[in-house]
Amino acid sequence: MTLHLRNTLTRAVEPVEPADGDRLRMYACGPTVYRYAHVGNLRTFLLADLIRRAVLYHGIPVLAVQNITDVGHLRDERFDRGEDRMLVAAGLEHKTAAEIADAYEAAFHADAALLNLLPAHVFPRATEHIPEMLELAQALVDAGHAYVSDNRKSVV
Repeated sequence: MTLHLRNTLTRAVEPVEPADGDRLRMYACGPTVYRYAHVGNLRTFLLADLIRRAVLYHGIPVLAVQNITDVGHLRDERFDRGEDRMLVAAGLEHKTAAEIADAYEAAFHADAALLNLLPAHVFPRATEHIPEMLELAQALVDAGHAYVSDNRKSVV
């Protein structure tokens, strides 16, 4: 039996098949590690785990990637000063942003293990891929799929 899911882009039910014919590449957004995860955060990760397990059940190998956002997660400027949550937590706990990220990433992995979530194969940190993110943002702008705000000249 083949696994089928609704493709929200095409609005059609389509078979789930690896694009390269080998294994399904699955990306799931990970935590922003400036405080402990709560039930609402963990619900998101439970859904990704459920989808992954369904794919595995159907015999499709999976390469799972889940990012760790360890910098640059801004607060809502309408309600506060638009500060990076990592830096705010670092100031409140008298630690560096890296120490905050390390501590809360470890807590996230411990919580995920308690929920019996399958760990991703790769956990890239945002700070390790900033040049690639800027390049992708610029490519999206250039292709007309994103825009630059009025107060900036470019995404870089």
